[in-house]
Amino acid sequence: GFVWIENGLGNITPTLYILPWTLLSAVCVLAPSAYLLYIRKFNLFHPLVLEAWIYVFPAFIVGSFFLAFGWVDPYYLSLIDDPTYNLPLSLVYISVGFLGLTAGFFIPVGQYVSDLIAPRLPAWHWRPGQVWLPGTLLLCIGISFNVLAFLQGLVGYQKSVKVEPFDGLLSFLVAVLGVGTLLLWLGVFSTKRRGPVFYGIIVVLLILVPVNAAVAGSRGSLLSSLIQIAYCFVAAGRKLNLRVAFAFGVIGLLALVLGMAYGTSFRNIKGSEARTSSGDYFGQVVATIDYFSTEDPNIVIQQTAEALTGRIENLSSVAVVVANYERLAPYEESYGLENNILNDFYTSFIPRFIWNEKPRTSDPRALGDLYFNYGENSFAISPFADLLRNFGPIGVPLGMFVLGIYLRSVYAALIDTPHPEMWKKVAYFVLLPAVSYEGFYAAIFPTTLRLVLVLAITLWLTNLIATRFLPRQHRTVQHV
Repeated sequence: GFVWIENGLGNITPTLYILPWTLLSAVCVLAPSAYLLYIRKFNLFHPLVLEAWIYVFPAFIVGSFFLAFGWVDPYYLSLIDDPTYNLPLSLVYISVGFLGLTAGFFIPVGQYVSDLIAPRLPAWHWRPGQVWLPGTLLLCIGISFNVLAFLQGLVGYQKSVKVEPFDGLLSFLVAVLGVGTLLLWLGVFSTKRRGPVFYGIIVVLLILVPVNAAVAGSRGSLLSSLIQIAYCFVAAGRKLNLRVAFAFGVIGLLALVLGMAYGTSFRNIKGSEARTSSGDYFGQVVATIDYFSTEDPNIVIQQTAEALTGRIENLSSVAVVVANYERLAPYEESYGLENNILNDFYTSFIPRFIWNEKPRTSDPRALGDLYFNYGENSFAISPFADLLRNFGPIGVPLGMFVLGIYLRSVYAALIDTPHPEMWKKVAYFVLLPAVSYEGFYAAIFPTTLRLVLVLAITLWLTNLIATRFLPRQHRTVQHV
């Protein structure tokens, strides 16, 4: 960085000044992966590896290169008074924050918490054949909750104008579908007995992948489903050799491109997130599919490429917050954003159907309105910027340090054990995405608390059904 600055290399083009700071962030983000590889404990689904590779590195490192070479130019760059200062400063906060996360993970506090929790966890042992019935039941229940959530405007590319008392509860009950899907995929990859039920479940699970993506109108749904399948493949003990990894990589690239193409076209055709009738909504799904058969492929490719580069780059949106949080702090209270981390944590223990007027303290639309002058979109803020808004610069490494301790506790209790049970593998992958590196830090722990409740009920129900239909001889063995 010193050589770069002293020799004026950043002046070759107006935006290359960001590159040394990009490399600094790259080192900080990839260091845990390199260390785990060095000590031969590398795991694609390790908390410090998965999110680093699927979000933090693309969004902030690759995104920085897009900015440096002028491949993206979002309108809100004009909201940053001094980009040459605030863009590098944002990368410094990301670097320091990720180092704090890493330090929190590797100190022994999280392991100590895990040692206290692990003996108190249920000793449920399920064989693959036992999960077909409860997994299918959870799948049906989850689909029902998702249909209700869709009708309420909580699922899909739409938003509900009015917050109903049970909307919060319903928005977390849709996670039952994810629990059932994980359980069945683990059963598929773990079992050695293949029959009509086995192949029937595979067909249903594969059908759900494009159906979910089509209804959600999401650009990342296909890729998320593939990552879930890959996790179940690895968690079931299957060997991820070079050929299998290459296959997952190729399919993942196709899923990313197809998902981006479909999601972008669907949103362009629908026009906005306004709620519509179910018939109109599905009519737009059909119109999107028809669009691909009639539109010029070159136009589709161009739109997809522009959407992909714009979606990957999130450094500029974080820099908007970094550049303006002190100036806009006096106005946050009127938008319901002041002290949102502590307020969200306090109010998360009271359901909305009990406190009907509970404020929405981490509202991405309100933040978009205040910081980006556009309240019709959810901008990527990241936990780094959310901690900065709430506690200042020192809050970034300290808050991420606490998050690292939490991740170590979960990983050590559920996965990093000699023989992790199937229910622990399900619970881990439900809890891991709750730590979003795109949204508010304030949402992480309240979301986790609600998901733990959903997991407790669904996994207890799974164990009840699995053990009830266990053959008598296996019950005797298990009891002994």
